[in-house]
Amino acid sequence: MALYRQVKHELIADIQSGKFQPGKALPNETELAQRFGVSIGTLRHAVDELVADHVLLRQQGRGTFVGQQDNDRFMYQFFKIEGRDGLREFPQIRLLAFDTARASAEEAQALGLRGAARVFRIENVLSLQGRPVVHDRIALSCTLFARLTRAQFEQRPGTIYELYQRAFGVTVVGADERARAEGADAASATLLQLAEGTPVLRVARVAHTFDRQPAELRISIIDTRAHEFVSSASATP
Repeated sequence: MALYRQVKHELIADIQSGKFQPGKALPNETELAQRFGVSIGTLRHAVDELVADHVLLRQQGRGTFVGQQDNDRFMYQFFKIEGRDGLREFPQIRLLAFDTARASAEEAQALGLRGAARVFRIENVLSLQGRPVVHDRIALSCTLFARLTRAQFEQRPGTIYELYQRAFGVTVVGADERARAEGADAASATLLQLAEGTPVLRVARVAHTFDRQPAELRISIIDTRAHEFVSSASATP
């Protein structure tokens, strides 16, 4: 393994252990380079990759900080629904259900579970401009999120991903998404105030933490009559 990748993994371990807290600045480059026994250049290479992965955040004149899953980052990186007029807003979220069950085949495959693993199953409806637009079904490993409670989930002060990060040390750094059109089933149609079978967009997202370890399966049913799913990508030459 390249030396800078070893440093990267050690930095990740420090973040996961809580040594470096979300929202807090890292020690200066000289101190970190001495700690890991590497050159400043090697350290910067590791930090550069973590910045590109949205794990760390550079602030001009202030230093490098551990990224936190606040509202701004959620809107920038993970919430991709906007009005057809270009309006973007933070959704109003209403918890519909919170339960545990044995993982289905789809949940087990997405979350890398084996045997008779159990998952938390959570349902939310997200509203924009006072109208329900998204029906979310979320599955989480009961092992990864041990002792998660409905009250903890419902009364969180920030985003869902901020709860994962602060309460469980699970930092979501990216996600794989697959989208397709389908007809709304009875449950989603009722929640989104549609006729059953109305065309909707189904987005399956597997959110992952460091080293692409799966953390969450989320199935979003989106009413696209007045909203669009907007995704952007950049290429490195």
